[in-house]
Amino acid sequence: MKQYNFNAKVALVTGGIKGIGRAIAIALLKNNAKVVVCFNQDTFAAKDMEQSLKEQGLFDFLILQKDISSRGQVRELLRAIEDKWHQQVAYLINNAGILKQGNFFELSDEQWDRTLAVNLKSAFILAQECLPKMQFGDAIVNISSVGGQTGGDLASDYAASKAALISLTRSLARIASKQGVRSNAVAPGWIETPIFNDKRIEELKLEAKTKIPLGRMGRPEEVADAVLFLLSDDASFITGHTLNVNGGMYFG
Repeated sequence: MKQYNFNAKVALVTGGIKGIGRAIAIALLKNNAKVVVCFNQDTFAAKDMEQSLKEQGLFDFLILQKDISSRGQVRELLRAIEDKWHQQVAYLINNAGILKQGNFFELSDEQWDRTLAVNLKSAFILAQECLPKMQFGDAIVNISSVGGQTGGDLASDYAASKAALISLTRSLARIASKQGVRSNAVAPGWIETPIFNDKRIEELKLEAKTKIPLGRMGRPEEVADAVLFLLSDDASFITGHTLNVNGGMYFG
């Protein structure tokens, strides 16, 4: 991985205790960022991450349990960040997401609403709350999905939320450009993360040999590399873009 220097600015990673979010948080800490990791439910994974970071000699972090689809809890989160470091969020990474696969005709109103609340509404709330205090050179990266580009017959709620997140990314690029803040998205393909159970990962590994041009699933660290690039000054003239990290599954 290329080394960056994020100048001890604050990065907020939602859904940051497992999978892609965890890889992003670790990469940011190793590249001189202060990192806030936000999670909602899995306290065991949160404790495991805290211990792992300390064992790696990484200490400039804050792990907080919040429901980021709630504006009140988002404001509590941002106050906690300011109380700890007396800084505002400079890098916002909207990674939180839920995926539950199943039959479209059995998809409930409750599941639809919850998926869009976590995957889309949270990014809207965080951008609306963080952006007014962000400064020239700061950046937003939203984690979308190849499913948001191609559709998904087993998770139409997830696909719809991720497609809308790409559109929100472009809207924010226009809005945020007035203050010199960039907004981009990363669209991962099949990545080995706990969002899939072990059985499903093994199935996807087999399918990847024929369905993905590069012949394999991706690693969370490969997505993190793309995110850090988009956050960095190396991407200073890139905004409103969706960077595909999918092994060639989709070229659009």
